[in-house]
Amino acid sequence: MATKSRRRLPPLFWLTLLLAAFFLLWELMALQGRIDLVFFSSPSRIWCEFLSMLETGILRRHLLITLQEAGLGLFYGSVFGSAAGILLGISKRVSPVVMPLMVGLNSVPKLALAPLIILWFGIGLGSKVLIAGLMVFFVFTFNMYAGYHSVDASLIQTVRLLGGRRRQLIRLVIWPSCLPWFLASLRTGMGLALSGAIVGEFIGSSRGFGWLISDASGRYDLTRVLCCVFVIIVIMMVLDALVRALERTLLKWRPEA
Repeated sequence: MATKSRRRLPPLFWLTLLLAAFFLLWELMALQGRIDLVFFSSPSRIWCEFLSMLETGILRRHLLITLQEAGLGLFYGSVFGSAAGILLGISKRVSPVVMPLMVGLNSVPKLALAPLIILWFGIGLGSKVLIAGLMVFFVFTFNMYAGYHSVDASLIQTVRLLGGRRRQLIRLVIWPSCLPWFLASLRTGMGLALSGAIVGEFIGSSRGFGWLISDASGRYDLTRVLCCVFVIIVIMMVLDALVRALERTLLKWRPEA
């Protein structure tokens, strides 16, 4: 009976227990002087810094800017990447020529291009959106390309025999079949888009979470740096939970493994 009750505990319980144990151990080591507060800070200090940033409005102001850049980058990267993946899947003659080029371009480290993009497009919103969009574009392209090739060929033939046109084929067969691949790309792309926006701010900006981390690092304010890092982690966990809930809603028809 005890084993069954343990198995029924939700994953959130075990996650909360694990995090509580981690932060408690960290705080105890800080109080006992086993770690250097200058280099590792402590959970209590980080929490006080979070409340201070929340009260002064610094957290909200810079966070909204970063989320706007990451959100726009994710939107454009997902739209153009999904369209490119499906079109390359449909175009039997074009894909053998373009796909090797896409693989080569994807091998270029996007973060290494960030300084060039900042120089070309300035330190405004556009450069951060472009960096975030490039971070996710290839993820959606390759996943949607693979998703297209996983579509049941018999369904495509059936729609064609019934007189379905290409638009109807994409809307009724290809897109629903590629939806799991799109949602999987979305879960991965959210973190990549946020990373791209933060790196762009880190390199050249006067606002945003990347600038906030860069400014705190320059002043050796490790407490603020860690506070920003934990805020990003929490935001990504919440967004991932929302996408998983959306996935369960949209993919009710898919059998569980």
